[in-house]
This record gives sequence, C-alpha cells and structure tokens, in this order.
Amino acid sequence: MTADIPEHAIVSVLVIDLEGLNCIEASASGFNKSGCNILSDRVGELRETIGLRVDGLDKMIRGRVTGVSDTNANVVFEFEDEAPREKRKEKRRAVRIPAQVSDPRGGVVIHAIIVDASKSGCRLDARDLDHLPDNVRMHIRGLDLPVSGRIVWRAPGCAGLELLWQFSKRAEVKGAGLGGASAVDGPGGAAGAAGDGNASGQKKTRKGASSHARAGLTGAAEETPQRADAFGPRRRSPPTPKQN
Repeated sequence: MTADIPEHAIVSVLVIDLEGLNCIEASASGFNKSGCNILSDRVGELRETIGLRVDGLDKMIRGRVTGVSDTNANVVFEFEDEAPREKRKEKRRAVRIPAQVSDPRGGVVIHAIIVDASKSGCRLDARDLDHLPDNVRMHIRGLDLPVSGRIVWRAPGCAGLELLWQFSKRAEVKGAGLGGASAVDGPGGAAGAAGDGNASGQKKTRKGASSHARAGLTGAAEETPQRADAFGPRRRSPPTPKQN
C-alpha cells in the first residue's frame, strides 16, 4: 500500500471462504499486522479459514476467524512459515457450486459442478473432463477472477482439483504498512484487540483458533500483467475515516 492504513479506518475487502468457496463483500477495520475486524451481515456464512483481498496487496492474506457476532468477525492473519499440512486429512464439505473449468488459455471450457470442497481442493463433476490438461483455471460465480488449479486424479465423470492459492507472507504484509502494530503476534495485534473490551459485541468464539501460521499453496497464474495472482489487488476508493 502507498501509505499506512490507520487502525480506525474502514476499508472495503473481498472475503473468500476457503473451505466452502463462498465469497462476500465486507468492510474491515482495526487493521494491523496481526489481523483485523470484518463487518458484514453475511459473516455467518464464513467458515474458519478465509482469504482477504485488500487493495494494494498483490496476494490474498490468509486468515482465521476467531470470533463472530451477528455482523462482526474477528480475524487473525496466518502466514506461510509452518510445516505443510497433510491435505488428505482436511475436512471436506458437501457443496453444489456451478463452475467453468478451462485450459490456461481458455480454448477449452467445461461446465462443471463442485460437489465437495476443502481448504486446498475440490471435486468436480462434469462430462469431458478428459479434454482438459492437468493445469487448469476455474471460474466460480461470485469470484471476479479465475482460480488456478491442477487436476490430481480423474475418473469417469469426475476429477479432483488442487487449488493453487497464493497468500501474502509476513514480510509482505509488514512492508505494505498495514496498521501500526510493532509485532505481528504482539499484544497490540488484532488478537489482543479482540479480547479487550469487546467493542465488536462478540457473541461466539471459534474453537481451535490460533495466530500461528499455516502453510499456503503457490503457483496461481496471472490474470493480467497488473495482477500477481488469481486474487490480486482490487481497485477501491480511498479508505474512509471512521466518524467520531
């Protein structure tokens, strides 16, 4: 970002539920290097692991929802400095999401249905998936840019797709000037702010929430020369200061 975002500022963000492939528009405040608060009447649709698209960052910020109320969610950022997860052990959720899957150049397009999803992949049901190469791009309704992926298994009428998300690293968020916290996991971060007088009106705390990093996946392709990955910077109006 070209300048620090004051912690009292409210900015527009796009929130992607990485477990259910849902997407919502929201406002974010209390931005610092540890996390932020998200405000939307749709926060109840979010599961624990999310990605945030913030104007000025080339990649999404991976986050964990640690507490929710009717319209507010507390989020702690997670970074790629932990040992990789065993993806086969990730919880899979039954969904039914229309999608279009294509080769990287868009020459072959297959209409498919996502029938289950996890943090790093999904299963597709469709005909003619054998016409696609292993490396593909997937368009999902509600997401304005495609997601890059790799087909890891195939069967008649279905295929398994690994989603190649890209997430910001700790140094990238720090260098972007997000908030004024002196340490990513310090007591002045969002995790500490969420536990203070609870100005967000938090009613529910997510179990197992942690500010420790989670490994992310790399390799998402560029949509245009101006974007670094499938969820690059968004053109947004300048942050609006919070009214006293």
